[in-house]
Amino acid sequence: MMKGHALRGIFGGFFTGLFLPITLWIYGAIPFASNLMWILPLVGIVLGLLMAAWAPFGSRKKEETPSTEGVTYASAGDAEVSGTSGTTLEQDTVDIELKPADEPPDTSDG
Repeated sequence: MMKGHALRGIFGGFFTGLFLPITLWIYGAIPFASNLMWILPLVGIVLGLLMAAWAPFGSRKKEETPSTEGVTYASAGDAEVSGTSGTTLEQDTVDIELKPADEPPDTSDG
């Protein structure tokens, strides 16, 4: 009994073997009356079946997901409440001033 995906191999090999001689004919590498026009799709089917039987589809072991152990997250209650909001990045605080949306922006350089 064949393991793998035989139908995928048949269709993939057939379409590869079909479009390869068409591409070669378009570029003028082979004439349209060449025997390769019907031989390559058959060879593609055989190669597709061989690859489907040989390829280890679906037999890989699942990889372990990375653990989040030891990672702590800040909760909403950890931030201080004040007129400005700040974000701490490696012990440096960036202060951001929040303004209402209906006020025009302050364009003075002061």
